Amino acid sequence: MSNTIFILAGLIITLGFLGNYLFKKKGIPDNLLLISFGIILGPVFHLLEPSGFRNIAPIFTNLALLIILFDGGMSLNLYKVMEESPKAVILGVINFVLSMVLTTAFTSIVLKWELLHGLLLGAIIGGTSSSIVLPLARKMDIPERVITLLSLESVFTDAIVIVVSITLLDLITEVKAATLIVVAQSIVSSFSIGMVLGLVFGVIWIKFLSVMKIESYDDILTLSLTILFYGVTEIVGGNGAIFSLVFGLVMGNAYEIGGIFRMEGIVEISGIMRKFMSQMSFFIRTYFFVYLGLILFIEKRFTIVYSIAISLLLLFSRYLAVSLTSLKDSELSKYNMLITSMLPRGLAAAIMAQLVASSGIPNASIYLDVILIIIITTVIISSIASSIIHREDKLNK
Repeated sequence: MSNTIFILAGLIITLGFLGNYLFKKKGIPDNLLLISFGIILGPVFHLLEPSGFRNIAPIFTNLALLIILFDGGMSLNLYKVMEESPKAVILGVINFVLSMVLTTAFTSIVLKWELLHGLLLGAIIGGTSSSIVLPLARKMDIPERVITLLSLESVFTDAIVIVVSITLLDLITEVKAATLIVVAQSIVSSFSIGMVLGLVFGVIWIKFLSVMKIESYDDILTLSLTILFYGVTEIVGGNGAIFSLVFGLVMGNAYEIGGIFRMEGIVEISGIMRKFMSQMSFFIRTYFFVYLGLILFIEKRFTIVYSIAISLLLLFSRYLAVSLTSLKDSELSKYNMLITSMLPRGLAAAIMAQLVASSGIPNASIYLDVILIIIITTVIISSIASSIIHREDKLNK
């Protein structure tokens, strides 16, 4: 059995490399290849049983989230982030609200769900996934402003999904009552703590690395401290996703940050560290996509039909949100279709699906089925659309 695990582990990484190569050369979506392989391993041939991964799933998904966001933060330009943050928040809020409204309307009218259950599903699938958007956007030859907008929006909505979904789940299970004001305060508080800690720890760490001039294993040490500080941030009520992004942003813009705080002797992060973090991000996201395919198990085929219908509603709401956000902005309007196609759901939705499935609420298992199909469907839409746009751009140049 152990030999089989080693063979599969090596095969998955090789497949991830092949998929990444095919995307860059031919525009073929690599995540679809990985998801399909996961389906073959699990639902089709049962070479691996999803039940064996239930205990490690929450740890794995959070590890994937923090590594991918940290790597994404390191690749962002500080001044572009400051410039695009307001628009990213506007896009994220409009998209989240429209997604919730349309999903709730569909579940109430077509599926006859109760209002709170429809709102819960809408909140879980209301935001785009940073773990998928960041790698997709960075592979395409598009303006840095668009990449920054998409990255910030996806991180912002990752956090909103978790906070709002948990609040609605509490309402359904009658753990506590919460008003819209309480939800808003919770979001603002967790965001603020995550941002402050990311900035403070980041500034301290770049100063430490500059003074100590550690040449060996500084990349591994930085990753270990990212994981440590992520846990600390979550414990004190902050948002770990926001912390990871801000911490990575500070690390990736060390020289500029040093200038802002009048810190002398700050050096740029080495190319070796950037490459290491990029490799870790590739490694973890490769296994994540295989994991999505592995845990897919549908009892009722009709579930597939209305899950796809909801995915199309999410695409429509995304189009409306992008159109409203890009009004009177010629550069963003030029990339309307690309930004619209970036609607994949992922880590945050998967985490909440597993939390709801174990909550004990009526028909909890159906959430897991629906959300997994929506994740896969939206990833397929994003992958195909982005690969077509990527290919057309290369032909036009």
